[in-house]
Amino acid sequence: MLVEDDIEQNTDLHAENDTEARLRNSAEVAPADASLNTADQNTADQNTADQNTAGQDLETTDPALTLADVFASLYRSYPEIQQARQEPNIANGQVLSAYGEYDTKFNAYSISEPTGFYENYRNGLGVARQTWWGGYVSAGYRIGRGFYQPWYKERQTDDAGEFKLKYSQPLLQGRAIDPERVAVFQARLAQQAAGPIIQQTILDISRDAAAVYWDWVAMGSILEAQRELLSLAERRGEQFEIGVQAGKFAEIDLILNQQLIAERKAKVLETEQKFRATSFKLALYLRDAGGQPMVPSDAWLPKRFPIIQPPPASDFQTDLAAALSRRPEPQLLQFEMRSVQLDRRLANNELLPRFDFISEASQDMGEPATKSDDKGEFELVIGFTSEVPIQRRKARGKIQQTNSKIIQINEKLRLTQDKIANELQVAYNALQLSSQIVEQTEVSLQTALETLDRYRFAFEKGKIDLIYLNLLESKANETEIKLVDAQRNWFAALAQMQIALGLDPLDQAMVVSSLPESDMPGPGNLPKPKLPQADAMERDWQLHSQSPDADQADE
Repeated sequence: MLVEDDIEQNTDLHAENDTEARLRNSAEVAPADASLNTADQNTADQNTADQNTAGQDLETTDPALTLADVFASLYRSYPEIQQARQEPNIANGQVLSAYGEYDTKFNAYSISEPTGFYENYRNGLGVARQTWWGGYVSAGYRIGRGFYQPWYKERQTDDAGEFKLKYSQPLLQGRAIDPERVAVFQARLAQQAAGPIIQQTILDISRDAAAVYWDWVAMGSILEAQRELLSLAERRGEQFEIGVQAGKFAEIDLILNQQLIAERKAKVLETEQKFRATSFKLALYLRDAGGQPMVPSDAWLPKRFPIIQPPPASDFQTDLAAALSRRPEPQLLQFEMRSVQLDRRLANNELLPRFDFISEASQDMGEPATKSDDKGEFELVIGFTSEVPIQRRKARGKIQQTNSKIIQINEKLRLTQDKIANELQVAYNALQLSSQIVEQTEVSLQTALETLDRYRFAFEKGKIDLIYLNLLESKANETEIKLVDAQRNWFAALAQMQIALGLDPLDQAMVVSSLPESDMPGPGNLPKPKLPQADAMERDWQLHSQSPDADQADE
């Protein structure tokens, strides 16, 4: 079965090692990390190291480059995927930074007034931090000595200094939620979104890589077909040269065949140009151990496509529900929605008045600084502070913004779900019809080959000329290329469907790569039609050559 029902987050190690060993033997490409769930970068790195060690003992003699080989290289070295894999580290840094608002802060000061009538010295130190529930607590020690202005007597302490403890707690605005907590929550959402971001990047790049890979395989087969067509003309040219020298063929036939050879050589060169272009494109996704693009060798080209094995029939609604649960796009929009909802919750809280409880306790130590000993008693201050903007436009404006953003995200989510459903419908339709196209094109090629062989018999008997035979050879070649294109389109449609379902591309590529080669006719595998005996073909050709007008004249 080509399409798995459930996406696996980590590829089977033994299957992946087989792919990686093939890459290593072909171009010394190191094994790939095939994990799709890479939110934890350390775990992903460890998995890669384990796979590297395991893959070193595997050997393979198959030189063909498979789709799984390309995806294994893609997972390990493609820059955009490596870039996406930094998202967890970025999100971890955001969380760490958000928690920095709750760091314990140390403060100290030393202030002196060494000149003038009021000579004094003040020193102090303390610690402070914000609490999770919006409060603020601080503790410190200070000492003030010397002479102070009457209006600054609070700066003076007893000889051993003063210890002080302060605490404030919001009771309305800032109690249930505050900007610091919102920053932490949103950073946590960014952590959770890192996995879907990586998954989305892998799906997008894998879609493009699969299309380029199958183009490369198809262009290689088409190039082989054009070379076979050229070879026919070249072999015929050798026969014509001998025949012209022996006086059996007219020189015009030799010249015409030379023209065909030149035309077919030009077509081979044109096809080779396209094949090289697809090789260069594939090198963008196929990378060596150093992460550099690696142009695939012609020797790595698969001889044939894998067999076409249509996936089992399934219910569209069930597949759509599974795709919506797997695809990262809806998940990312939901994380964005939750982030905006946090902003709206904060804005609603800011509509409340600022009403805080405050308290302060202090105790001076040591010998009294004044005769009245007015600082020796334990001091406690408690109370409330309040503040509210009359219009509250800032909070109301934020609520309006966040409400509109939520509506926007809901519409984006609805459109995204519709697009996923549309992608799935298009992929299913393409896969089903592509399968039928392959079947009909195969029948067309088989009949075209049989027709061509019959007309070759007629050409050898002198019943048709070289121009007509060339048309039939070109027609058979076109049909051969159409079958190659039909197979390419089927596998491209399969990749599109797997991506639309949100399945792990490497898992699916492993399944496709494990399929045996197709036995369909094509370049390098053209069957020899079973033709009737020569006398039967002669009678058939006479019937074909009879003119209806001539028959009517005889009557």
